[in-house]
This record gives sequence, structure tokens and C-alpha cells, in this order.
Amino acid sequence: MRHKGYRGIVVVLTFVTFLAGYGLLFFTGVTNIRHLLDNALSAYLLAWALYGMFGQVSLPEAGTRFLLTTGSLLFCWVLAEGAVLIDLVDYRALFGSYESGTALSVAGRRFDKELLWRHDPHYQYETPYQGNIGAALCIPPDPARTVAVQYDRNGFRNARDLESAEIVVIGDSYMEGYFTRDDNLITTRLSELRGKSVANLGHAGYGPQQELTVLRRFGLPLAPKTVIWAFFEGNDFSDAEKYDERVLRSGSGWWQDFWFRSLSRNVSALLFRSDRQCTPDDSLKELRADFHDTTHRATTVFFASAEVERISDQTLRKAVVPLIEAAKLCRERNIRFLVAFVPEKFRVYHDLDNVSLTTDAIRQWRVSDLPNQMQRLLAELDPGIEYVDLTPALKTASRTGIPTYLPDDTHWTDEGNRVAAEAIHHALQRSERPGLPPNT
Repeated sequence: MRHKGYRGIVVVLTFVTFLAGYGLLFFTGVTNIRHLLDNALSAYLLAWALYGMFGQVSLPEAGTRFLLTTGSLLFCWVLAEGAVLIDLVDYRALFGSYESGTALSVAGRRFDKELLWRHDPHYQYETPYQGNIGAALCIPPDPARTVAVQYDRNGFRNARDLESAEIVVIGDSYMEGYFTRDDNLITTRLSELRGKSVANLGHAGYGPQQELTVLRRFGLPLAPKTVIWAFFEGNDFSDAEKYDERVLRSGSGWWQDFWFRSLSRNVSALLFRSDRQCTPDDSLKELRADFHDTTHRATTVFFASAEVERISDQTLRKAVVPLIEAAKLCRERNIRFLVAFVPEKFRVYHDLDNVSLTTDAIRQWRVSDLPNQMQRLLAELDPGIEYVDLTPALKTASRTGIPTYLPDDTHWTDEGNRVAAEAIHHALQRSERPGLPPNT
């Protein structure tokens, strides 16, 4: 009897120690999803080991139960994950994305060794509008303003698959325009103004190196007469700096696609979802202004925190290397090449009479001479590159009370897309007819 009592105490203490250790591990030591899965597997195996040691069955019986249970679980897991391998299911679409800054955690994207990720062929979605700054300020999505987006066979924002295009537009989210309807996109507007077919090869999150790859793989095969490269000052520099590191960390293609679509990863990701209420980024509340439209109605607009960061000469030169290579590729094929400088919202709004900078923090901001600096560098490296700074056109429209940027986001409004398209159209006209005055 004494032996049985002692054994019971050992069993209880062992289980308590086990549970306490793993509780401590899960609550303080899990740093990412793979770590969580490792811990869960270890906990499962150790639990069976404890069962075999202290259970009221023989070791052979415990082993048989372990094999049957584990085999059944593995069979179900293989079935669930096998559907991912043959592309029948994407668990990201079922469970949603609970991570920020992880591109492949979002449904409808696939791994690409050079591009790092791209949209699935013919993928489409509809979601309530929520600006990127608005999300950081905890402004809830607006279900009255849904955003519907669809992609072509190559994962770009074109209403149909294209075999050819007279004009190809390269760029990032400003060109993709995921807050803009198809008929208001800059590329749609440009097609109407030019009377020519325009391929939209803009992709959110891409930097110069990726955009050069887009030109090679998808743009040049369309045999265009003109290529327009939209360079956004907001993140194209940082994207250029980080690209090599991201490629080194990207791993293999099939594993990336399987891992991010898998049941294991997406179920585990649910555990990392915070149940806490959204906490606004208070620093952004100080980066605001009042924009007065054509009816003199004031709207509060917010700016991104990094809008006036200074760009070093080294960073600038690294970012324009892909543009120089793109110009060379186009010249070899007798294709016109135009670089369009896309400015940040503050560069356009900061000195307008109908914009009131309402906080001390935003009044201290100063804009750089980056558009002219970039134009001079491009002219130095390749005098044949055509260049247009979209800032003056956007300022002119905004000064009249036309909001060209979304108030709670860093991207253009529908009117901003229109104004930018007209500015590019006029730049192409001026080069075709050199006698035209600058603002024609």
C-alpha cells in the first residue's frame, strides 16, 4: 500500500511538472508559428511517454494505442495537407491572415523566387474599404465602400488576359490601385487619353528589382511601343535596400507555397491572433492636416510617419540601377521609356493655401528636392531617359480643392488617378511634339 501511495505521488508530481513546464514554455517562449508546432509535437510525444510510464496498461498495450492514435491523426493530416499540394484548397482563405508584414500569409498570393510573391492567376476578391493609415488609427472598415479586385492570368490588374499592349505601365501599389475601380485606374484613364491599349503591370509591395523582373518576364513579351515606369518615393528606396536580403531568406518555391497555404500553419496562426482591442498609433494622430475641398468643406487627412525621410546618395543610386537597365532593354528594342516620379501626399499638400497643417509635429516637416535630384541622376547616367515629375500636376489639382489622395491612406483617390494619367499623357505628347509648351 505504501508503495502504491508513493507511486501515485510520483505520477502526480511528474504530470504537474510536465504541465507547468509546457505551460511556461507556451506562454513565454513561443516566438513564431514553427516554434509553436515544434512545441506541440514535443508535448504530444512526451504525453504519450508519460502515459506509457504511469498508465494502468502494459507497455505493449500503450505502444499499440500510441501507434493507432498517431496513425489515425497522421492519416487525417495527410488528407488535409494533400489537398494543398494538389492545389485544391488554400487554408489562408478559410482562416484569414493574422500577421502584418508577411506577404505570403495573405490569400491569393504565391511564391516566386525573383519576385518573392505574386498574385494567383485570375484571383479576385471583394472587401470593405480600410485605409492603411486608418487601420493603424483603428478606424474600422467601411462596409458601404467595398473594394472589388480581379487579376489576369499573370496576377496583374487587367480586366482580361493580354497578348499584346501598345503601352506597358510598371510600378507598385499606386499602379495596381487596389482601392480603385477598374474604370478609374490610372492605366484605364491613360488608355482612354492615348487611344491605345495599356497593360497594367503594377504590383503592390514591389520595388525596383522586382519591377525590372516584371518588365523582362511580362512587359517585353507584350511588344509595347512605350514603357512607363512609375517610381514611388515612399517605399521604393527601402524596397531596393531590402531586396537582396529578402531573396536570401526566401527559401524554396514549393515549400513556401505549401507552408503558407497549409492547414498546420494557418490553424497555428490563429493562436497568434490578439483578442485585445485595436490600439491606435498615437504618433499618427499628430501627423494630420485639414484639406478644404471645392465646397470649402474641411476633411482631416493623415500622413505616413516616414514621408520626409532623407534619402542618401548611395541609396538613390542603388534604387535607380534597375531603371537604367530597363532603359537599356527598351532602347535595344526601340521602345520609348518614361520614368514617372510618384510623390508622397505631404510633398503635394504641404504648402497649399487650402491645406492647414494643424499640429506642431507636422508643421516642422520639410520636403527635400528629391524629384529634381532623381531627374539629374538619371540624366547623368542615361541622358536618353524621359522623365516626368507628377508632383506639379497633383498640386495644381489639389490647390483647386480636388482631393488627390485618400484622407486615411497613402494612395490616390479616383481623381488622383485621373490627374496622374493626364500628366503622363501630356509628358508623352510633349516628347512627340517638342514644340508644345510645358503645361500643354
